[in-house]
Amino acid sequence: MVLLGRRGFVFCGVVVLASWSGLRLHAAPSIDANGFLALSKKLLQRENLDAEAAAKFLQGFLAMGDEEALNALAEGLPQPELEERILVAWYTGLSPDPSNPEAVTYGSALVWQAMSYTKAPGFCAVEDWSEAPVL
Repeated sequence: MVLLGRRGFVFCGVVVLASWSGLRLHAAPSIDANGFLALSKKLLQRENLDAEAAAKFLQGFLAMGDEEALNALAEGLPQPELEERILVAWYTGLSPDPSNPEAVTYGSALVWQAMSYTKAPGFCAVEDWSEAPVL
């Protein structure tokens, strides 16, 4: 039977802790704005999403403590509740962080593209004013 001395025991403990912490640090990369934009494009099945709005939405999700779930979702693991919150953010244009109620985007929120028969209140197209109204 081999017994470790004090130095051997400490050395083994340091090796185990170092290897565990090394694995933990490299297990899941943190999602960035480009990663969130790519994830949003995949979830929404749209290519023309605003990168600036994506960065602001990401800040809101990170402030809510969703980093681990976002990383899992980016890796392909299902996160149905988070997926729904991402869709809601893009369609409403509102920040997902309730402690920071901000309209990230208003006129370009996806709800207005889904309702093609109307526009966001307060917005009008130039062509609406260029012709006489139909009577």
